[in-house]
Amino acid sequence: MYDLIIRNGEIIDGTGKGSYFSDIGIKGEDIAEISPCINSDSIKVIDAKGYIVCPGFIDIDSHSDFSLYANPKAESKVRQGVTTEVVGQGGRSLGPINEKKLPELKQYTKSYVQNKDQKNYWNWESQHGFIDRLEENRISVNIASLVGYGSIRIAVMGFSEEEPTKIQLEQMSSLLKNELENGIHGFSLGLDNSPDCLASLDELVEMAKIVKSYNGICSIHMRDEGVYLFESVTEAIEICRLSGVKLQISHLKAAHPQNWGNVKKVIQLINKAKQSGLDMHYDVYPYVAYESVLNDVLPPWLRAYSPWKIVEFLKDETTRKKILQEMLDLNSTWGNPLIGSSWDQITISSLKSTQNKSLIGLNITDISLILNKTPHDTVIDLLIEEEGVIKIIFAAMIETDLEEIMKQSMTIFASDGLAVSPDGNYRDVKVHPRYYGTFPRVLGRYVREKQIISIVDAIHNMTLLPAIKMNISNRGVIEKGYKADITIFDKDKIIDRATFQEPHQYPDGIHSVIVNGQIVVIDNMHTQAMPGSIIRRV
Repeated sequence: MYDLIIRNGEIIDGTGKGSYFSDIGIKGEDIAEISPCINSDSIKVIDAKGYIVCPGFIDIDSHSDFSLYANPKAESKVRQGVTTEVVGQGGRSLGPINEKKLPELKQYTKSYVQNKDQKNYWNWESQHGFIDRLEENRISVNIASLVGYGSIRIAVMGFSEEEPTKIQLEQMSSLLKNELENGIHGFSLGLDNSPDCLASLDELVEMAKIVKSYNGICSIHMRDEGVYLFESVTEAIEICRLSGVKLQISHLKAAHPQNWGNVKKVIQLINKAKQSGLDMHYDVYPYVAYESVLNDVLPPWLRAYSPWKIVEFLKDETTRKKILQEMLDLNSTWGNPLIGSSWDQITISSLKSTQNKSLIGLNITDISLILNKTPHDTVIDLLIEEEGVIKIIFAAMIETDLEEIMKQSMTIFASDGLAVSPDGNYRDVKVHPRYYGTFPRVLGRYVREKQIISIVDAIHNMTLLPAIKMNISNRGVIEKGYKADITIFDKDKIIDRATFQEPHQYPDGIHSVIVNGQIVVIDNMHTQAMPGSIIRRV
């Protein structure tokens, strides 16, 4: 007798091969049988006639480590078909923790952490310790974790702008090794902001060599995705080449109008690196706006400091005038994101102070009219009031570029988002719709409607390809002996419903989601099951 049989489904198994019709028998956590007509009783049966049955989606670029502690059911992810998330991205993770530097780590992660109940929070010592805590509390999805290099640097140096000493480098190396030896899959870099951006190429390469020695992965949020996109990709390639580490470029894009069309040349650059033998991929989310922080509109020299130090500079009248002058210079070479763009393309998605809550969901142009200030002064004053951390959504990309990236065989689809819910801690935040709709949007808009890629290729790039990249050997394929992580959807109806105006909406077309053999979603409802496990590096 089986615990679950999925009958009559059209199986797309994740390998990139064509579909076929068969039953799937599940025993415990594993796929025990795949055959056209399983002749056995089962405790539960799902009739998948008329539906696609495929491996559960692996979200290789996720920030759900910041939300799962308070939202272990992972609704916005599992209800779009995600069964495994790779967290610890963008240089930021919730460990390791040095008690003396904890205020700085809290500041570093402030844009993500929304947990209102801080009881028992921050009382772990490492990222792997935090991930273990998630497993103890139980979660609905599987988790594989990286450790943020920015968090490691803060544990040793805080936001210090000084070059690390030999002793500090040894301390950071030791912290990184401790994480890797306890199941963490690699490290992530957030080179667009402090403290990661302060690290030299030599420092990053030496740390990447450590990750390489453990057969881990480096995920990189590049220094720049606009004017200096080519230089940033070149730096990523150099880290990969000099260290030999497997490298994943996060959310590849060409941001801002002056850079549109450059993705073809960037893809050629990465392809050339791959052909030379480097293990490089990139991920992408299917939207033409990105989520970041309002600091992005500040000059790079200022972004190299901690949020606290940035606020000090903004409060100083002399420095403020200098910053304003640079922000207003649309002929500058520092990569001003407002060149060719406008303030109404930047929407505030989250604010912490009570007096500013009413501004959430409004763009900078509208806010400046309400406050009767120039947009530049509005930005500076808000950053001062919000202690240097404001989440934004910036409509900065073009769909033709997005489609060009999506067509490539090396592309892995990912959300770059958190697991949230309409009634959870993030309910008052105008989150990016990718939190809810990434994978259904790929399958609905870009596979079915626009036919940019085939359904078989899309599923391969959501399942087996990220599993291979992460060295996860027993997921990402529907095959006997593999873990029963399975998503069942209607290929004619699947689509995202989340919008930038109303983001907290679940997608259509997801019939069932199974994690480790247990049904977590069925008939558009969460079963409350929490069978997720921690996938540790082996």
